[in-house]
Amino acid sequence: MHQTVKSSFWIVKAKKNKTRKCPIYLRIKLGDSISMLSTGYYVLPSQWDKRQKRLKGNSNENLVVNQALSSLKTEVLKTVHQLQLEGRQVNSHILKDRLKGKDKKTHTLLKAYKDYLKHMKELVGTEYTQPTLIKYKNTHIRLKEFIRKDCGRNDIHLFELNYDFMQRFIDFLKTAYGNSQTTCYKHYQRFTKVVRVLMRKGYIDKYPFEGYQIKLPKKKVQFLTIEEINQIENTEFEIDRLTQIKDMFIFSCYTGLAFKEVENLSPDHLYHDQGEVWIELVRQKTQKDFKIPLLPKAIEILEKYKDHPICIKRNRCLPVPSNQKFNAYLKEIGEIAGIKKKLHHHLARKSYSVSIVLRNSVPIETLSLLLGHSSIKVTVDAYSAITDDKIRNDFRKLKDNLYKENNTPQ
Repeated sequence: MHQTVKSSFWIVKAKKNKTRKCPIYLRIKLGDSISMLSTGYYVLPSQWDKRQKRLKGNSNENLVVNQALSSLKTEVLKTVHQLQLEGRQVNSHILKDRLKGKDKKTHTLLKAYKDYLKHMKELVGTEYTQPTLIKYKNTHIRLKEFIRKDCGRNDIHLFELNYDFMQRFIDFLKTAYGNSQTTCYKHYQRFTKVVRVLMRKGYIDKYPFEGYQIKLPKKKVQFLTIEEINQIENTEFEIDRLTQIKDMFIFSCYTGLAFKEVENLSPDHLYHDQGEVWIELVRQKTQKDFKIPLLPKAIEILEKYKDHPICIKRNRCLPVPSNQKFNAYLKEIGEIAGIKKKLHHHLARKSYSVSIVLRNSVPIETLSLLLGHSSIKVTVDAYSAITDDKIRNDFRKLKDNLYKENNTPQ
């Protein structure tokens, strides 16, 4: 039997808070049953339009609340329809429980996000790293601050998420914290990943930020030229620790391994195949298996340190110190070798990609595999400026070759 659902809003003056604002309640009538539900919003009695059942005026805060109230009425109708499709008995009390999240898994953003953080914490060391968990926690903190400032509430329903919410959140990050476009993009990435997980769990019917995009500015890739790599390699150091750091940095320039991968590299990761020495590892950042063949320079450095006491004691290929010490010593190396660019370990990975691989006409898809990236898109985005330059150079060669062919005497 079809039942008509009616919903309306009213304010309860008897429950004024310290700021003299009254809570807004939703009244749901379905058949003969009636239920009341707090919306979580408060309003001054003078700002409430009794006839229209909404806030007066066009201030940003009032427009946000009115939009949320309209969304809530829409959600009431959608929930009734969903309950009917499930073959459930429908009355205002069951409807109220479903709207409050008591009828099934939570429907509020911050609580759902917190549940996801708990899931991540359980998988630290297998699927996630501690730094990744911290970054997701930071995004949760920013969302919590934004919701309190923008909505005046401690949490919001998932059905309230939309294009405008994301736009206001990004604006908040820029104005309240001065976040750059890149930092905003990182928060956006983490937030939308959690939202898509909630979609897969059935908490949201469709992706709420359809059409919203953040364009990242093209970042100039910092790297060492092959001449600068050779300059460092050919510099002699009187202190053993600097020589060792130089060797390990050069090793990274010829392998593209990240610091943690060099630090954890053991003889167990090495194997021989068709006369080549290979490294087989799991990329710590993406948990993706990857293999790389070693160039002669990298093999030479491994041979040099295979009997080093620290390597034998730790079952490691190289005597790597802490990241902090490594980069501090690199600064000394740069000054002695006359390198004007600021040296740090990650620069070796970039230098491998550009000066060793791309500059020698190795395809970008091969580089993606060598770096252990999660997808080729990550590689293309990271090195788009370099690949554009490479395309220009390759195209010039193409034109030169075509010119020679067309002008060769027959």
